[in-house]
Amino acid sequence: MVVKMKRLICLLLISALAAGLLAGCDLIPEKPALVILGTDIDREIYSYYYDRVQGRPKDYGLSDNPDEDKIKDTSIELCRKYLALNTSFVYHNLSLSSTEKVAVSDNVNNHWIRFRNHYEKIGVSKQTLNKVFTADAYEDAIFSAIYDKGVGNAQGEKELKDYFYTNFVAFRNVCAYFTLSDGSAVTEAKRQEIITNVNKIKELTGSAPDTFDSAATAAGYTASDTVILDRNSDDYPEGFFESVYDQENGSVKIITYGNSIFAVLKENLEDLGEGVYASYREECLEEKYAVEWESTLSNYISLFTVDEINV
Repeated sequence: MVVKMKRLICLLLISALAAGLLAGCDLIPEKPALVILGTDIDREIYSYYYDRVQGRPKDYGLSDNPDEDKIKDTSIELCRKYLALNTSFVYHNLSLSSTEKVAVSDNVNNHWIRFRNHYEKIGVSKQTLNKVFTADAYEDAIFSAIYDKGVGNAQGEKELKDYFYTNFVAFRNVCAYFTLSDGSAVTEAKRQEIITNVNKIKELTGSAPDTFDSAATAAGYTASDTVILDRNSDDYPEGFFESVYDQENGSVKIITYGNSIFAVLKENLEDLGEGVYASYREECLEEKYAVEWESTLSNYISLFTVDEINV
C-alpha cells in the first residue's frame, strides 16, 4: 500500500498534468468558473453540469424546486467528479478503445443534433459535450480496470457467476388481471373465473414443464417467452422475485398480487447456457461492486478541494 503522502504528491502531479490537458487555448484568458486543486474548470463545463442539475434536480437527490445554493453546490460537486475522473484515468494509465471512442462520438453527435439550440443558448459547445461524455466513458473504464479481473481469472469469474445465479431468475409466465381496461374491478364472478382458469394452467402442466404452452392455451392464455429477472428490478411486484427464487425448477406456481395473478413456470437458469451469463456479466459487475465503487469514488473526489469559486 502506498503511503498517503506519496499518493497525495502523485495526485498533485497528475492534477497538474490534467490541468494542461483540460485547459482551453483562448488567446484572451477567461476567468475560470472554478479552480479545483489548482486546476481551472472553465465556465462551459460548469454551465453544462449546472443545467443538468437545474433541469433534473431529483436525479441528484434534491427537491423539485431546490434553492439556488443547492443547485450550485451540486454542480460544483459534479465538476469535482469530472476532474477526478480525468485525473484517475491518467493515473491508471488507461485508454479508450476504438469502439468506446466511436460510442462517445455518436453520443455527442446525437445530443448535439437534438439539443444544439439549447446548448448554444446556455453557452455550451459541442467540444464541451465531448469532454463531459468522455469523462463518463472514463468512469466505466476506471471501474472495469479496478473490478473486472477478466474471464481468465477463475476465482473472480466464480464469484461473479455466483452473484448471477443468486440474484437472477429465469421463468415463463401467464399474467391475468382482475381489472378492466378502464381500471375498474371485474365482477366477483369474473374474478373467480380468472382464478380458476389460471390455476388450470398449473393443473394441466403438472410435472411436465414442456406442456406449459399448451396448458396456457387450453386455459385461454398465451405463455410469455423466457424472462430473466434481476433481484433489483421493479418490473414485477414487490416480493415476486423472492417467490420465484424459492420455487423449484420446472414447477408452476400461482402468485397473486393485488389486481393481478400469475402462473409462473420456473426455469433452470444454468440450463439456459453460458451465453445467458455472458450477456449479463457486465450488469453483474456493476451491481456487485456498486456500493464499493461509490465509496471509493466519493473518497477520491473528496481530495479535490475547491480553491476558487467564480460563479
